[in-house]
Amino acid sequence: MKVLVVNDDGYTTEGLKILADAFKKRGDQVYIVAPHTHQSGKSSAITVDHSLVVHRHADNIWSIEGTPADCVNYALNVLELNVDLVVAGINNGFNIGIDTIYSGTVGAAMEALLNDKKAIAFSGEYNNNDIARQEIDDVVDFIFQHDLISNEYVLNVNFYKREVKKSKGIIITDLGIRKKVKINKTAQDLNDERKTDVWAVKNGYISITPLKLGNGDRLLVDELTRKVESN
Repeated sequence: MKVLVVNDDGYTTEGLKILADAFKKRGDQVYIVAPHTHQSGKSSAITVDHSLVVHRHADNIWSIEGTPADCVNYALNVLELNVDLVVAGINNGFNIGIDTIYSGTVGAAMEALLNDKKAIAFSGEYNNNDIARQEIDDVVDFIFQHDLISNEYVLNVNFYKREVKKSKGIIITDLGIRKKVKINKTAQDLNDERKTDVWAVKNGYISITPLKLGNGDRLLVDELTRKVESN
């Protein structure tokens, strides 16, 4: 299998290396196309006002002076890498709840989906690669064993918090909700509703949340149409 690895923290980060090595160990052909510098919080932004500067570091490693979504676009549409899977991460910080809206890691995976590629985003607690390094192989095996990947949605994987000494397992979750966000590396007042990604990482589980493109709501469209037509 051919795998594209991207992130939003930059091409030299430990999280990206852990992720790339996990797929290399499986015998996959791995390509790395990642931002030249830190690009967190870029969501699905693309560069439109100037040309991208590209650096080639090895046969299968490039860095782009652009956003995570730029990296995916460049890899698939300029380099024309015919990959089977795009994986993003491992992000330095959780991407749970509404974090996913802002995340360059998730944005890169969504860009892959727009290009009809299967994609997985991986994230873990800030400044804590130990859990990801310990658990990544089991998570990847779990995903393939249960045939979870699809080109109709992104899988958003988050590892559990460091105070949990041992994983309680891997579960499929919905998005949680952040009630209050600090403008820095941390956030407070996360909801604890069971089976959300927020609940999972706080309680020792690795969460896998399916995310789809777009925010349209067919039922809401029908409801508003009825309101318009009735007046």
